Amino acid sequence: MDFTKAITYPFDDQDWVQKLGIAAGIFLGGILLSFLLGIPAILAGLILGGWQFEILKRVKRNDSLPLPAFDDFGGLLSKGFTLALGMIVYQIPTILFACAMSLFFLLPAMSGGDSDAAAALTGVAGIAVACCSCLIILYAIAASIVYAGGLIRFADREELGTFFQIGENFALVRNNIGDFGMAVLYLIGAGLVAGVAGSIVPLIGTIAAQVFIYYFSGHILGQLAAKISGSSVPAV
Repeated sequence: MDFTKAITYPFDDQDWVQKLGIAAGIFLGGILLSFLLGIPAILAGLILGGWQFEILKRVKRNDSLPLPAFDDFGGLLSKGFTLALGMIVYQIPTILFACAMSLFFLLPAMSGGDSDAAAALTGVAGIAVACCSCLIILYAIAASIVYAGGLIRFADREELGTFFQIGENFALVRNNIGDFGMAVLYLIGAGLVAGVAGSIVPLIGTIAAQVFIYYFSGHILGQLAAKISGSSVPAV
């Protein structure tokens, strides 16, 4: 996978200023309007998620201009919504574990007013929460990687049921673990860079970093899809 190309490819498009500018405007609009209502931020994320997926598909089929225009907001929103549903399916255990973990915070209340017992139970609760948090994070990462396997197969046949074929999606990841591992490292690296940029210039840097993450991730996943398309299990 070409890390550099994933960074620079938008600038090969003569309309890159307009396309990236619209992406930035959607993200900024979602942030500003979310102060009044949370829904705009969700809609912005779904639209940009659909846009990212279009990048993936274009890279996979080796389009000369993989940066899509925002000429079908309804289609991008619909695609982003489908992808979000797929992700939620994989992260349901994460949500359930997090809810169960919150019960540990009730342990100090069982001390019966004994300060020593309360301190001990607080310590136990802290250790339990820390351990559960580690498990939740590990599961969330693993589930996201298997979801990526489903996303690769979804690009071949855009049906929500593809994400429910967990065995096939896991098999795709397992059979191409090196390529998926490299993609994950690239995405983590890009996320760290974006985080630094956002912290240095809070608003403009954050917006630019988020747009970068969307288009960079789309290209990396598109490269991954193209590389392993021969070994991909057809979505049925």
